[in-house]
Amino acid sequence: MQVRPQEIEYTKEIGSLDGDSVKELGLKGGYHIICAMKKNGTVDYLGVGPHRAVARFMARKRRPSIQIIAELAKSEDFAPQHFAHLVPRYEAMLDSWIASKK
Repeated sequence: MQVRPQEIEYTKEIGSLDGDSVKELGLKGGYHIICAMKKNGTVDYLGVGPHRAVARFMARKRRPSIQIIAELAKSEDFAPQHFAHLVPRYEAMLDSWIASKK
């Protein structure tokens, strides 16, 4: 997957991971990406999904030490059991995307 700058609707710093900035990218099509911006200039993709809560859940699952400082609004957050059946699909997509970046 290639994300072009014109496809990004917003970028928001939401936390940190091992001293690196963690950002949430919202794409114009409604897809969300959580990534750590490494000090050496590389990007560590942590979570993706059709909703901010799904992407953040995946990031926390993949890297439990992530520190999220910008939480979701009450109306945007929902329990993981509502989307747990989708997580393996999005994990496979993320793994494929990460593999293609190497």
